[in-house]
Amino acid sequence: MHAFAPKLLAICERYCKDKELAKDAVQETFINIFKYIHTYNGESEFITWARKIAVNNCLKINKKFFKLSFVDESEAKFNDHSYIPDVYSKMSVDSIMELCKQLSDSQYVVFNMYVVEGFSHREIGQALNITESSSRSTLTRARMKLIDLINDIEDRKNSSIFNARIALL
Repeated sequence: MHAFAPKLLAICERYCKDKELAKDAVQETFINIFKYIHTYNGESEFITWARKIAVNNCLKINKKFFKLSFVDESEAKFNDHSYIPDVYSKMSVDSIMELCKQLSDSQYVVFNMYVVEGFSHREIGQALNITESSSRSTLTRARMKLIDLINDIEDRKNSSIFNARIALL
């Protein structure tokens, strides 16, 4: 089990914005692993099975401590954000994850589940008790917010380069 603890903690830290809640989620994950070990059928790797338990525990904690709100896709209004800023390609994974922490709780969870963990919108919908279209619209909103945040970084970078050039004149 010690081999899985760091991996499970990393997963829990992505879902629980508070380190102490993440540690609680890992502890609850190990309790559930031992409690339900008889249901593990070996069809997938053990860590994959344990990861699902960890994600479900984190979702329970998030429901308990945070208000997650979702909008159905039919109600959502989106701008065209198909342009991905160039600065994105130069960002580290840690920098991108820091930006993700600026998303709303519901956007953060759906983005994590879909982009990082590879859940389908059907699986996300089942786990969060929302429709698939709500999952899709929440993911779209998360991506739009991230693009806006990245554009702000790019604008600040370009502004400081411009100001440095002006200072040289």
